Amino acid sequence: MNRRIFIKNSAAVAPSLFFLSSALGLSGCKNSTAEDDRIQDLAVQLLEKWCLGLMEHQTISPGDKTTHGGIYSPGDAVYLGRSADAIYPLLWMAKHTNDQKYVEAAKLVYDWEQNNCWSEELGCWYNDANRPESWKGITVFAAMSKYEAIVHYPELLGEETIKAWKERLYRASEYLYQTLTINFGNINYPAYGTLAFYCLGKLFKEDRYIQRAEELAIGLLPYFTADGLFYGEGGRIGNADGQYPVDLGYNVEESLPALALYAKSTGNKELQSKVLTSLQAHLEFMLPNGGWDNSWGTRSFKWTLWGSRTSDGCHPGYYALAGDAPVFAEAVYRNLKCLEASTANNLLYGGPHEFIHGVVPSIHHTFNHAKALVNLLHTDKPDMAAPENILPRERVYGIKKFDSINTILFSKGPWRGTVTAYNVGYKTEIHGHASGGALTLLYHIQHDMISAASMTEYQRWERFNMLDENKVENFMNLTPRLEVISDDQRIFRNISDFSAKLSFAETEDELIISTISRLVDGDNTEPAEGMPAVFIDYKIRNDDFSMEIALDKPITHGELRFIFPVISSAKDEIILNQGSFIRKNEKGTLTLQSNYPLKSLIPENQRVYNFIPGLQAFPLAIDCSEIHKETLILTFTV
Repeated sequence: MNRRIFIKNSAAVAPSLFFLSSALGLSGCKNSTAEDDRIQDLAVQLLEKWCLGLMEHQTISPGDKTTHGGIYSPGDAVYLGRSADAIYPLLWMAKHTNDQKYVEAAKLVYDWEQNNCWSEELGCWYNDANRPESWKGITVFAAMSKYEAIVHYPELLGEETIKAWKERLYRASEYLYQTLTINFGNINYPAYGTLAFYCLGKLFKEDRYIQRAEELAIGLLPYFTADGLFYGEGGRIGNADGQYPVDLGYNVEESLPALALYAKSTGNKELQSKVLTSLQAHLEFMLPNGGWDNSWGTRSFKWTLWGSRTSDGCHPGYYALAGDAPVFAEAVYRNLKCLEASTANNLLYGGPHEFIHGVVPSIHHTFNHAKALVNLLHTDKPDMAAPENILPRERVYGIKKFDSINTILFSKGPWRGTVTAYNVGYKTEIHGHASGGALTLLYHIQHDMISAASMTEYQRWERFNMLDENKVENFMNLTPRLEVISDDQRIFRNISDFSAKLSFAETEDELIISTISRLVDGDNTEPAEGMPAVFIDYKIRNDDFSMEIALDKPITHGELRFIFPVISSAKDEIILNQGSFIRKNEKGTLTLQSNYPLKSLIPENQRVYNFIPGLQAFPLAIDCSEIHKETLILTFTV
């Protein structure tokens, strides 16, 4: 396989901010503040790296249509069908650097896509190269990439290219018009379809496309929950417990940005108001480090700390409405910093520890999020009276409960976290997101991530959109959990229970979140001989965070243990004693005390890893055969 590698010329990729504003048509925008500048500066810096990385992975092999012009994904070991989304950022880079090689790269990957991912019969693109039976809904994203390229960079493409691209784009638009309705796929498709149909209608002067966009926008209004979340990822209805299929990753990185841009473009005030409220509700889940807490979402199998593995990015949607909520601009900047922390070798890795662990990344992350950042740079600067630099989760507020997902966020002193008994699965309830009253996230304002959940057991539900765990050393579920391995090797966990109960109490001195759950397998069933009830109290005070775990009777069969993987990168120093664990790094010292002996599941110089959410950890294990007699107490202090 032949690839060409280009070395960045730093002088060529650092034009003045005046040039950047002029090139993107932003020079006339209001309120050019330092807040705007730092967002745009960082977006440009990331795009420079990522576009170079995309070029470095483009194959040049004339005579071989299956590879020539394709952008190879090292982590997936394939040419991803959606890699032609890179057209848009590559053209941005061409204009940014005045370097024709990026135009050539854009045209080459377009040609590769037509040769390997286009259905001439149906007039659409499909997801997996040379697998025409694969998912075709991605045509809506592919279409918008071509639209953006044609509208923003016609002088780079030339009339002949634009004519050819528009002919194919029109066929794809007709396919979408025939297939993309309010009930098509997950809710992100009709949500994105509002913006796509509106833009394509303007481009082709097709009023029926614009009408379809309006129909979708009206049809989507009922899909906002009472607490402001947007639902429809894994179904269109709630369950008997009043919970709905919600995925934060797809909402903030795809659905809500599209709806925000559509509503603002069309002046749809009702939809814009709904989206504004929803973006505010979802922002409750942004961590101070700019990461997103999707530890509970229906599609959290794609969760990586900065967002979701194959969606675009939160940036254009939040930035577009920052005039109404100035904190949105801060959210954009924080998330850009999170992306920066996960960038290495000119590619966006699937989390801040993926490069450290030696995992080879999917290139999906890079071309998707590059596209979002170019959209960010093309979004008008918001007219903000004053910036707001404190995210909702940085404030001390006690407990917030989102009933539509049966999930509690807590905030006391420097401690932030998430406890969930959310019981809506994605297509299947087997081994999905953690539930059962699980602690799915623990964060400290000064010390960053302490705990983060993954799937109860890793399943590649989307084979070409999820990496192979068998290629990763020390791959492990990161959710703190009680588990029993029965005599017949079945595993029963509290975090698999979809019938758990949550309650909470607040006093001036502490927050108490109490959970009652069962030990069940992935099918939510107990063994024939039954299992004891599990009682967990999470106690949050200014000076410490503790868990108290008890059973109402002993386990009669199998080995019971509690596993707590403490987020720890390979760069952290750790000290393990029988009753304590210490993590030391540049942010300080974190200590865990236990009244039961602590054991390690790996040597102290190793770490476990999970793609969800792209973090390393050091896994502690505790023999819990006696906790029906004496409660297990774990306490974190700093």
